[in-house]
Amino acid sequence: MQVADAPQSMEQPLANPFTELTCAQLLAEQPPQAWLLPGMLQQHEPAVIVGPSKSLKSSLAVDLGGALASGGKFLGQFAADRTFRVGFVGGDAARAALTDLAQRWSAAADVDLAALETLVWSLSVANLSDPASLQRLKDWIGRHQLEVVLIDVADLATTSRRAQAMQLRELVRCCLELGATPIVCCPTRKELPPRALGAADLASAADNAIARQWLLVNRRQAFEPGSGRHQLWLTLGGSAGQSSLWGVDVDEGQACDKWKVLLRDVPSIAEETAQLAAKSQIEHLRWKLRGVMSQIDPAQATKLKIREQSGMSGTKFGLTWQYLINAGEIRLAPSNRDPHMRHAEPRYRLVELAE
Repeated sequence: MQVADAPQSMEQPLANPFTELTCAQLLAEQPPQAWLLPGMLQQHEPAVIVGPSKSLKSSLAVDLGGALASGGKFLGQFAADRTFRVGFVGGDAARAALTDLAQRWSAAADVDLAALETLVWSLSVANLSDPASLQRLKDWIGRHQLEVVLIDVADLATTSRRAQAMQLRELVRCCLELGATPIVCCPTRKELPPRALGAADLASAADNAIARQWLLVNRRQAFEPGSGRHQLWLTLGGSAGQSSLWGVDVDEGQACDKWKVLLRDVPSIAEETAQLAAKSQIEHLRWKLRGVMSQIDPAQATKLKIREQSGMSGTKFGLTWQYLINAGEIRLAPSNRDPHMRHAEPRYRLVELAE
């Protein structure tokens, strides 16, 4: 009698999801870092340019795109690793402003913009959440074999924060799948006082979820209308450990007809801030002392009486008094004392600014 073979199990052994690596394998499989701007911006890692409205985000994006496309220097300081094929995506409403920015950048960088074939623009996209628009974007990236795509979302994003975040994630995925590094220019959700921004400030921007490296921009001082001068903080950071803080002084000219950039280190800004604070204090004390002298009885206007009525400390009064003397705003009053009073204190008078 023949015994039937035992039925074989139809189940296949499960693949082991746990991957084992030796240290040597771990190091061997680590791809070398590729940079757009060495030590500052990596390739194939989503980047963001974030700041409050009117903090020159688009201007910095144009400067960055131009530097990468021409193999030049971002902000005149950070050299591109090589020349890259760059695309700039924005809304049609920004066309005139971006054209003007690009022309001023090219003049400052001494680059022939019309002959710069490695920089292309797509400024007619109204809604990138539309699948058809997204497909046209993919075709555009592929057709030009773009390596970097700068996206200014000011005129593209939806109003809902959740919808905007989803849209940005889809845009980033689209770029990365085609081998392009996405750099998204996005505003913070609220206005911020002049100060340097940090990684925590990314939480107020819709692109927080996609940021692997960042350029955070904000004002150091409030903009003075008509001056054309902007004083900014620029915070650089990323998951590769890059981190630095810079001051950026931009002069656009009173007619916004130029692009002149000066990069500054923190110590020089700290010295400037201290000088401005000292100047502000001396101006405050100057007007305070002028106010005292405008009200004091001329017959009592001795230095001692003026100091008593000013309420200033000896050091502050001495510095302010000497400042006004040197500026010619305080002078000795004509002598009308009794000639027999040998030790009478001199009187002083305030010089009107119109004198």
